[in-house]
Amino acid sequence: MKKVTFYYCRHGQTLFNVMDKMQGWCDSPLTEKGIAQAYEAKEALKDVPFARAYTSTSERCIDTANIILQGRNVPLVYTKQLKEMSWGNYEGVTISHYQEAIDKIRMGDNDWSVVGGENIEMLNKRVTAIYQQIFDEADDGDNILIVSHGSIFYHMIPLFFHISMEDYRKTFEKTHQGPTPNGYAAIFTRCDDDYNLEWLKSLSKEELEQLKH
Repeated sequence: MKKVTFYYCRHGQTLFNVMDKMQGWCDSPLTEKGIAQAYEAKEALKDVPFARAYTSTSERCIDTANIILQGRNVPLVYTKQLKEMSWGNYEGVTISHYQEAIDKIRMGDNDWSVVGGENIEMLNKRVTAIYQQIFDEADDGDNILIVSHGSIFYHMIPLFFHISMEDYRKTFEKTHQGPTPNGYAAIFTRCDDDYNLEWLKSLSKEELEQLKH
């Protein structure tokens, strides 16, 4: 049995986050708060011996990863397969100006390919492929740092952990927290072909166990 542990970090807060803009494949720099969040992740993970790290090629993720890995000799792999979901023509727009149209897609089938972006099938295909590659490259017992995006992890919930998206949303409505906070956000493992979500920063252990069952 081969077991690999993944430490998932979302990039720090960005300028577009503050400006309420859709980001996706477009980019914006980390804010002062975002830089501080990256340093908080660095401190929280300082005792974890990483075998290697993988980051989205978006600047906001690369900058976050480089802060977390300061002073370490950990190989950092850049991959487009860890990029945020593409929102197509809605990238860069102010969310409040297009709220109705954005909500129509988000609350429907989440098919952004109709506006030049990605759909769930496209996203799942690349996310599954990169995690298979990472797992294949890892040795048994390795700890792997992942620096990626909020929506990517959100869609991993049903894809890898077989948790109902509806239950996931309801859980966070009760806690009044965002599911994937900026910075150090989650721990999950893979044993052979099975993924297990072990820790979420925004949920207690009891809340997580209830969600999984």
